[in-house]
Amino acid sequence: MLLCGVKEVSRVGERRDNPISVRSKRRITDALLELMQVTPFSKISIKDIVDRAGLTRQTFYHNFETKEDVLLCRLDEHFEGFLQYLSKKTIHDWEDIICCFFRYWQEHADFLKLLMENDLIYLLSMKMPGYFESVKQLHFRKTDLTDAEARLWFAFVSGALVSTLTSWISAPGGLSARALSKLVLSMMDGTMLEKSRAEIDPDVAKLIGGLKAGA
Repeated sequence: MLLCGVKEVSRVGERRDNPISVRSKRRITDALLELMQVTPFSKISIKDIVDRAGLTRQTFYHNFETKEDVLLCRLDEHFEGFLQYLSKKTIHDWEDIICCFFRYWQEHADFLKLLMENDLIYLLSMKMPGYFESVKQLHFRKTDLTDAEARLWFAFVSGALVSTLTSWISAPGGLSARALSKLVLSMMDGTMLEKSRAEIDPDVAKLIGGLKAGA
């Protein structure tokens, strides 16, 4: 189950909000994102948002509590979009999931860059463990991890994915989403430490060489 602002939503396409509330949320969210293209998030007021959206402060607070909630709602919408994106792909393993994750955000880099430019990427980091759990339940239900271990693992993996994603979006360096997903998995299971440079995927080896050169 996901949260959109302060309102609960269920699986993809099954919103519990009434149509008027859905339209209001969309206008508020679009207004905030338009403002963020020309004004730092910290300097945008609730009045600025509702004036841009042509709504009232009462409508804003009926749907959201804070400006951050507006962005969390858009993140939930993007996650639903990501699930739809996955549904159209053939998924065999976590490498496919991670590759799709990078490809999806590559297609929606404008929103991601707005978060990065305003030091708001922590919002995605905060939501990622829940998203990761949802994906696991949909595609890989079986696990040997205890609940406590799973929570810690999701937190670790989510943090790594967000950090890698933001670095890649900031400076892609010609690395493909597939090569990046291979790199992430090799770092997570420790095999990168055991492989020689010649054994690593050529694109991954190129990235590692670049990282060493910049060190």
